[in-house]
Amino acid sequence: MRIDKKIIFSEIEQIKPNTILLSCPDGYLTKVQQLASKIEKDYNIQTIISADPTYGCCDIMDDDASRLGADLAFHIGHNSAVKRIGKRTLLIDVYDDIDFTKVIKKSLPYLKKHDRLGLCTISQYLHQLDKSKKMLEDASFKIFIGEGYERLMDGQIMGCRFSPIFNIRNKIDALVFLGQSRFHAISAALSTGRPTIMLDPYLTIVEDITPLAEKWLKRSILQIYKARDAERFGVIIGLREGQNLFKRAVQVRMKLLDYGKEVQMITLREITEDRLSTFTNIDGFIQTACPRISIDGENFSKPILSIPQIETLFRIWDGNDLGDFLEKPLWV
Repeated sequence: MRIDKKIIFSEIEQIKPNTILLSCPDGYLTKVQQLASKIEKDYNIQTIISADPTYGCCDIMDDDASRLGADLAFHIGHNSAVKRIGKRTLLIDVYDDIDFTKVIKKSLPYLKKHDRLGLCTISQYLHQLDKSKKMLEDASFKIFIGEGYERLMDGQIMGCRFSPIFNIRNKIDALVFLGQSRFHAISAALSTGRPTIMLDPYLTIVEDITPLAEKWLKRSILQIYKARDAERFGVIIGLREGQNLFKRAVQVRMKLLDYGKEVQMITLREITEDRLSTFTNIDGFIQTACPRISIDGENFSKPILSIPQIETLFRIWDGNDLGDFLEKPLWV
């Protein structure tokens, strides 16, 4: 695993900050601690490491950097086509050079029933796409990598954004996800409606994600129907910077009021069953922070719907059917 330190050092040398803030996913904390020590030694500046978990490009700490008096914030490990966010934050690449050769070779018998394959991954493996594409093309598959759009680069997906694969779904028979993240692979399957195979290079496992995607879809539908007869709703506004969709939450509230429902607006940074259990008068929740909380969440005693799910509930209340409510390029 390689952090793109050149960008960090270049920015430090250009800006000459007194204090910087570093944030990253939990798995990178050891490396980031080493990096912080090097920065302090080489540049004689103060570093602050966020020990809170970070979940994606939407989970930056630009405002926190301002409160801490940091001149720069480096968000390490989640990247996008947009490299700067807010006034202080830079997104820093992490490259994982794990070899996909073995797992691709192992996948060939499983993939042979498909002729046209879409290829996608998350940010740390994007530099491996071209090599993987050539290996599959050499095995006589026709490979499609969708063009980047807005925050996404070619072939990239995030937990709520899928434009590169959604836009090629009518050209492919199946989707191949490079990496070990079941959540991203399942989300890719749900957003495209295509069979999806995950190639895990660490364990050299070829996994058909489609059955798990179907299970998640059924669970998402069940949550919608559980909320159908609710009268009192809590609309949750996420307090993480990129997840604070206040205007969207207000729109949901107004729509619920139009249907004659009671609504309580709630703010939370961490949306957990423990915190929600204190709202005993609420029948169901809608959270506008991150769709993963709802679609991946099994530990809530009351329905907690994401934006695609509440939009579907509105359709049901209007007398329409479910539709393919997760087959879309964006879940927020």
